[in-house]
Amino acid sequence: MPTRSRFEAKARVGYAILILLLTAGMAFSVRRFSSVADAEIAWLRAEEHQITLVERLRWNCELAVVNGRGYLISGDEMFLEYAEDSTARFDENVRALRSQMLSPAALQLVEEVEQRARHFMQVREELFEARRQSRPEDARPLVRRLDAELQPLRSELDDSLARLVEHKENAIEEDYDKVRADLERLEARMYTLLGALVLACLGVAWYFTRLLGGSYEEVQAAREAAYRAVAARDELMGIVAHDLRNPLGAITLKAALLRRTSDFEKVRHHAESIEHVAQRMARLIGTMLDVTTMEAGQFTVTPAPCAVDEIVRETLDVFAPLAESRQIRFEQRVDEPGLVIHAERERVLQVLSNLLGNALSFTPQGGRVTLTVDRAGAMARFTVADTGPGIPREHLETIFQRFWKDDVRGKRGTGLGLYIARGIIDAHGGRIWAESEVGRGARFCFTLPLVAPAGREAPAGELGAPFHPA
Repeated sequence: MPTRSRFEAKARVGYAILILLLTAGMAFSVRRFSSVADAEIAWLRAEEHQITLVERLRWNCELAVVNGRGYLISGDEMFLEYAEDSTARFDENVRALRSQMLSPAALQLVEEVEQRARHFMQVREELFEARRQSRPEDARPLVRRLDAELQPLRSELDDSLARLVEHKENAIEEDYDKVRADLERLEARMYTLLGALVLACLGVAWYFTRLLGGSYEEVQAAREAAYRAVAARDELMGIVAHDLRNPLGAITLKAALLRRTSDFEKVRHHAESIEHVAQRMARLIGTMLDVTTMEAGQFTVTPAPCAVDEIVRETLDVFAPLAESRQIRFEQRVDEPGLVIHAERERVLQVLSNLLGNALSFTPQGGRVTLTVDRAGAMARFTVADTGPGIPREHLETIFQRFWKDDVRGKRGTGLGLYIARGIIDAHGGRIWAESEVGRGARFCFTLPLVAPAGREAPAGELGAPFHPA
């Protein structure tokens, strides 16, 4: 099965490929659009400048005709200067237009305009010279000659300028068509790139889907195998525990009989040791069976009315001698006598034995262990407090997990006592928790449902009903 690090490495590589593809596509798009936009701006500026020059040619031609006519009529030298200035600007614009990047057709039209303008200026200079040498009263014939000779030339020049403007407009339209075609090609390429990126993304997604699917199938197979192994283990543990109980019970009985009937002290001592070992093995088997049934979700209890006072008294009888032997003060207190809980008596004693055994084990000599019971609404709350070293706060939740042990203290145990205690309390519908501060002891609390004060019969529906854990 692929390890997590290998899968994460493949995922990073796949995402990196996607990011590189998207980045490359975006960079290409931006660069291409930028180049097209720059080319269009440069082309528009060039065309705008050329059209401006053509319009200036037309305007200067008009000024030259008007000022020349004014000079022929009035003989005023100011009109002559204006006419000469308009002619100079006309020539300057022609030279500027020639310097542009013109097509052969446009260049031919410019040469045609220049040729007709030269012919027009030549005739106009002849009329100006005649006006300088004539008297003022002879101006009228020159004006008629201007109209007769220069107007046709002017019309031809205007026609040439009009064709030049028309050519530029056609060129602009052709360029627009070319730009549209370029944009269409660019759009097609962009859609192609987008399609390629989508296919690449689908390919990477498909690959990781296959990879995740394979990993999921492997995990599912491993999970099913683990479930089968756990089921087989639980079945085996149940069979072993069941088969061991009978011979172990026989060993216990034989050891007890030998201890009571033997006449030799040494034999009685060995028999007592065998009996203790057998009893410990019986407890371990019971613990194993409890854990197995809890893990399988088949753990049940059979609640019945139980007097709290009797449970506390029985617990005191069992643990008071042990506390005295360890020089630990053992106290008990029931705040409200006569409380009756709805629980399985032996299971409650099992929980108390586990909690009190732990408290006495971790409390040093001269310390104190206290068992208190009080009412908490519809529940009875049992509290086992000690003056031991306490439990770190980060361990208060994990101590109820299976096989948890505080190895620092060097205490022996299976690590299943608190796990089983929680399972028993949960099966009764109660709650168990721990409170502690390091160096200030620990408090273990659990709640069980109340029935009624002692002496009151419990409802028929509550007696002997099995209770299943959630």
